[in-house]
Amino acid sequence: MPKVEREILISAPLAHVYSVITDYERYPEFLPEMREVRVLSQDDHGKVVHFDLELIMRLSYSLRITESEPSAISWHLEQAKMIAANVGGWTLSDEGDGQTLARYTLDVKLRGLIPKSVSDRLLGTTLPETLSHFKERSETLWQQHLQRR
Repeated sequence: MPKVEREILISAPLAHVYSVITDYERYPEFLPEMREVRVLSQDDHGKVVHFDLELIMRLSYSLRITESEPSAISWHLEQAKMIAANVGGWTLSDEGDGQTLARYTLDVKLRGLIPKSVSDRLLGTTLPETLSHFKERSETLWQQHLQRR
C-alpha cells in the first residue's frame, strides 16, 4: 500500500481534537471497524497500544506511539503478524476561530498473502471514513462541552 496523506478541517479547538485522537481506548465507541484498543505500556518515550480491528478479516497489531502535545502524534509498528510496517501520524494546526486542520499520514505494508481487497478497503473506504469519524467525534464532544458551560 502506498503512503497516504489526507487532511480534514475540524470545527473544534486544537487541544480538544488532540485529546480525542489520544484517547485510544475510546476508539471502538466511534470507529465501527475497531473492536478493541488497549494501552499495553507507557514510558517517557511514548505508549505501546494494541489494536484489534475488522476489515474483511481480523487484524491485530501494536503500535509505539509518540505524543508531542498539543499538535503531533506519530507511530511505528511494534508487533503484528499480518502487517510488515505501519508508520504514520497526525499533525494538527490551529486555523483560528476554533478550527483545526488535521493532517493524517499512513504508510502500511501488509505481510504475505493478504487479500488485495483488504488494502483496497484501507485506502479507498476506511481511511476517508476514519477521518470523518474523528471529525464527527471531535465536533460532537466539543458542542456538548459548550452546552454544559
